[in-house]
Amino acid sequence: MTELSRTLGRPATLNDIPDAELDRLAEFGFDWIWFLSVWQTGPGAQQVSRNNAEWRREIQETLPDLREEDIAGSGFAITGYTVHQNLGGDAALARLRISFFVIALVLFVVTVVILGTMPVCKE
Repeated sequence: MTELSRTLGRPATLNDIPDAELDRLAEFGFDWIWFLSVWQTGPGAQQVSRNNAEWRREIQETLPDLREEDIAGSGFAITGYTVHQNLGGDAALARLRISFFVIALVLFVVTVVILGTMPVCKE
């Protein structure tokens, strides 16, 4: 997604993943694509990630042009099982699933509940 965002000159969403890229992955022999960190996260996780000096250093080594808004927080600090708004929401994932079906790829979306991160866990 980072590479696609650079090409587009703006943050990419799941809607921006071209079918040609999915075709290319299938031609390489992949039949499963694993999407991690697509679920909605909240400001708490973002704050933790932004304030951890060691994590920031490691991220900046990988992404020298790192901006504050690039740090979304841990994909495991899920606040709800809706596709993250920055990735285009549930509609974007639904469209992508159709493309996967047509190309005969399996879309694997990780659904993990970390205790204490879901709103229901805090009640």
